[in-house]
Amino acid sequence: MVRFIVSGALLLLVCLAVAGCVSEAPLAPDEPAAPPLAGTSWELEQFTMTKANPLDGTTITLIFDDGSLGGNAGCNLYFGSFTQEDEQIAIDGIGSTLMYCTEPGVMDQEHLYLSLLGDVATAQIDCDTLILYDGDGVAMLAFTEVVPPEEKDPSAELPGSDWQLETFIDSETASSLVLETTITLSFDHEGISGSAGCNRYVGTYTLDGSTIEFGPVGATKMYCGEPGVMDQESRYLSYLENMSSVLIKGDRLTLTDDEGDQSLVFTRMQPTDPLSSTKWKLASITQDGQTIKAHTERAVTAAFDGERITGSGGCNSYSAEYLLDGCKMTIGLPVSTLVYCDIPGVMDQESHYFSLLPEVSGYERDGDHLVLYTGNETTRLSFTRVL
Repeated sequence: MVRFIVSGALLLLVCLAVAGCVSEAPLAPDEPAAPPLAGTSWELEQFTMTKANPLDGTTITLIFDDGSLGGNAGCNLYFGSFTQEDEQIAIDGIGSTLMYCTEPGVMDQEHLYLSLLGDVATAQIDCDTLILYDGDGVAMLAFTEVVPPEEKDPSAELPGSDWQLETFIDSETASSLVLETTITLSFDHEGISGSAGCNRYVGTYTLDGSTIEFGPVGATKMYCGEPGVMDQESRYLSYLENMSSVLIKGDRLTLTDDEGDQSLVFTRMQPTDPLSSTKWKLASITQDGQTIKAHTERAVTAAFDGERITGSGGCNSYSAEYLLDGCKMTIGLPVSTLVYCDIPGVMDQESHYFSLLPEVSGYERDGDHLVLYTGNETTRLSFTRVL
């Protein structure tokens, strides 16, 4: 188990803070109301013993499960166990990941929070406020209740999503990544890809509800000499192939093996280009109130790679540069091959499509539907996703 250690100086700081504020800190009432905490989620509002709020830019959370608890301590994820009998509560076995955050005061705040958490003896809930007290009845921590994120459908969430590894969990031990390394996992409709910290990798997966199975994973063969990087990469790829269940809550993805001993915890990566690595098929063109469906024999396609839009105009292949700025889009003049197709209507549709691309000024995306529109939105190119 990863254990966190509080220095003697920090303990002295805590003791002095408590000693200096006992007369002002509110005491626990004679009969604090404490309904069951399991299944509740909280965000720290104040260190009540010092009347200090969490540092700007930090969020400290406390999530109770059935006999276990965890959350974010401001820098690291932490975990532990708890028992509750009426208003009496005991928190034990606190451990955390071992990341270091350089922002001033963040690590001291985290150490203080975790040390106080281990001293909790009673709890009181008043409406949406949770107050934790020490054994002398001194209020130490005040939280406000938050609504936990809903569990999401993996079949809808995984394809087209990108994730960054945050934590390895092995039995009850959680560990963070080697400093200055990044491990990513991207899903599309056909497989997975990403960076294992040094090498790029690809693989396959099958999904059935919350059950997931990863096929053989192949990776490039580079060697990175930084201490721990290659061992971490081997560990990650080994874990990945053993994963069998998937859970998505909010922007967090957790993969777990059959026995529940090993887990990989990821956070969602927000793409700078939400269209990158996607491919679409033209469904219709709407202009001046009239909608014309795309030709059924020869598909018009558009694939985005972060810099260029490429595809087929129905007869010829084309390519053009594009730029995104929020929901705004500009597309350069397309360059295409010069083949002639004698299928009725195909060349007219292609010419019309190519002429509209440089007029595009924005886009709307709703799941597997994409619309490119001109400045006055009188012209709309509607697509359905194929990849």
